[in-house]
Amino acid sequence: MTVFDVLKRVTVDCKDDGERFIIDDRLSVIEQLLKNTSYTMVEREPLALLYAKRPLCEGDELVLVSSHVDCVYERCFCADESDMLRGTFDNSFGNAAILWCMLNDNLPDNVVVAFTGDEECDSRGAVQALLALGRIGCKVAFALVQDITNEGWNSGALFTIENDSGIDILTAHKIVSALNGYDGRYAFKHDALPDESWEFADYGVPVLSLCAPVGGDLHSNSGVLLRRESAVEYCKVISRLLNFL
Repeated sequence: MTVFDVLKRVTVDCKDDGERFIIDDRLSVIEQLLKNTSYTMVEREPLALLYAKRPLCEGDELVLVSSHVDCVYERCFCADESDMLRGTFDNSFGNAAILWCMLNDNLPDNVVVAFTGDEECDSRGAVQALLALGRIGCKVAFALVQDITNEGWNSGALFTIENDSGIDILTAHKIVSALNGYDGRYAFKHDALPDESWEFADYGVPVLSLCAPVGGDLHSNSGVLLRRESAVEYCKVISRLLNFL
């Protein structure tokens, strides 16, 4: 199954009212895709589903991937347009990319993936995921937030790094090493538009957002354009980053 196959599966509706999911079509697809894989749901919060390869224990140091599933579209779609795709990809593309990595067992054992709600309003799902891990006694050593962005689209960037916060020198070196070979092919914006990274930063968690550049209004019902090359490389980069971290 390619990332494009996964993208078409997960580009379905998912909405919440700030307290719980009220349309959960995408959550159902995610649960179906992860059946009979090495991943199990380790925590289920009203606005967050957390998956890991192994049971979580007190004292674990984890890397948390936060991939929001809520959307604002009136309808969801994914269509082929030659070397691009057009669709309602905020944030089904991020969901598809991390799912593709999970399905192909490309992530280390210390990674927990949270599919979160309420990102479009107050990021309560991200906070619920963080607090749930805290109750177990786990330490989130790093958080990686997924999203799409208009940054880097015009320059043809394959991906962007945005809203980095609290990252020490050693971790920064690991990130630079992971991105070796992509010089000049990605964009960086330290202070970008709000996303879940702001919440993690408020809780003192080192964080960055890894985003896929798209063309068009992120929330338009007519969708955005996503380059196929960018989609493929994004999957490689997220796997590389998480393995380095």
